Amino acid sequence: MKNRGNRIVILANGLFPSSRQALELLEAAELLICCDGAADKLVSFGMSPHVIIGDMDSVSDDVKELYASIMIPSDDQESNDLSKAVHYCIEKGYPSVSILGATGLREDHTLGNISLMMEYYPRIEVQIISDYGIFFLVQSGEQVQSFVGEKISFFSIDNRVCVSSTGLLYPLNDLRLSNWYRATLNEATADGFMLQFESDLPLIVYKAW
Repeated sequence: MKNRGNRIVILANGLFPSSRQALELLEAAELLICCDGAADKLVSFGMSPHVIIGDMDSVSDDVKELYASIMIPSDDQESNDLSKAVHYCIEKGYPSVSILGATGLREDHTLGNISLMMEYYPRIEVQIISDYGIFFLVQSGEQVQSFVGEKISFFSIDNRVCVSSTGLLYPLNDLRLSNWYRATLNEATADGFMLQFESDLPLIVYKAW
């Protein structure tokens, strides 16, 4: 995760953020893109979207009328509204984006949205922020900033990947990530850690606040 300071934010239509870290990111956004009905939640919070993207099946008529000029309708049923918003950022040439509201409410949406991070790689750097932590992608050999005691978990969509680590309380020694639980609930022991693995795809890393 190279750029945690980006100011392009997508608000998905999951659980509206309430933690200090998530709300600070939301309020500091220079470009705020809402996925469909997330626009209603944002307006209720007292903020205005810059762009609204989706099939518009869950946004209210009042918000549709008020923000008609910034709406980008898409009825593509092969892609969800979050992917439509990310692809909009890719088309605009933005190097990175932070996503809020992608978790909570429905577990199937949460799992799907997290796994979609791999679909966007390497065209754009994506991080997903919830009220409880942050998901981002890490490549093999990349030094990741951390702090002693920080709670960390790792996931792979390829169950053949084997991982070794430095800077973790429970070292990974060529551990095969054969199941999602295999590299969860670890902790950092220094101001940084590193993962080594053989794959063209990155790993998904989760840091708890």
